[in-house]
Amino acid sequence: MRTHPFLLLSLGLSILTSRPVLAEGRSPQQDRLLIQAVPVASVQDDLFPAATGALEIPIRPGKDGLGEGPSFLSLTRQYGALTGQHITYSASTKAELEAAKVQLDRSLTVPPQEAQRAFEVLLRQADFSLAIESAVAPRVLRIRSLNSTERSELKEISKVISVDQLELARRHPALQFQVAVELPHSDVRQLSNSLRSTIGDKNTALLLPAGNSHAMIVGGFGDWVHKQVRMLQAMDAAAAQAHVDRGEIVIVLVSGSAEAMAKMLTGVFTDSGTPPNQQVLLRANEATSSLLVSAPSSRMVAIRRVIAALDR
Repeated sequence: MRTHPFLLLSLGLSILTSRPVLAEGRSPQQDRLLIQAVPVASVQDDLFPAATGALEIPIRPGKDGLGEGPSFLSLTRQYGALTGQHITYSASTKAELEAAKVQLDRSLTVPPQEAQRAFEVLLRQADFSLAIESAVAPRVLRIRSLNSTERSELKEISKVISVDQLELARRHPALQFQVAVELPHSDVRQLSNSLRSTIGDKNTALLLPAGNSHAMIVGGFGDWVHKQVRMLQAMDAAAAQAHVDRGEIVIVLVSGSAEAMAKMLTGVFTDSGTPPNQQVLLRANEATSSLLVSAPSSRMVAIRRVIAALDR
């Protein structure tokens, strides 16, 4: 997966360098009329305009319960018409869009509010990605094939988000995102080395320590980024529970034996089921009639009170 701190919005450059094909079947004049006829509604998630109608995907029954529907080129045209957006692609990707057919068990009518995610889910299943080339009118999107050299461009088109925007990533499985997640209780370098082997394609996924900080850069398709960040946060939370701040104090006894006090208190504060990081350790010094106490800092006040109550 590719990720980068900046989302490319340069429409002119992308069109000149990669020769995208304008949504086929309409002249540029017709496309301009389309944008005027289909007004851009409120932009969902500040990324895409809402569809003005349902996405219709008719499926012809096939063998083994899996039928075949329209080509992805046809689906793309329908999506563009419903959202008022131009869609570009290279000549090779156009050929793949035309050859690939939507395969489902039955026909599907997607409500307008679900059309964006449904379109992206189908694109990803067929090894295509989606990116915003121009976020201002006329809005232009770009479809890339993951079965071509275009996959090497994905790092350049990632949208940078914050951890608070993870739900945005989850809703867009065909878009590339990048997020820095703080993991204060984890060794991010060791963690990234351990998890790097789980990445099948380095063009479409990224796990990278952010310098000398406790942050990890996670990049990839939206749903993958969402899952990885949530997993990393859960692992860091578990590490936080395993890490316990401990302290040591010396308590001078007024009366009694330090050895006897240490033996008694060890049985009071610790048993065989106590995790090592939660154990209370006591070392007696009879010469000074004192106890060296090593324990979780959160338990020190209670330990002092118990010893004071017994040392009378």
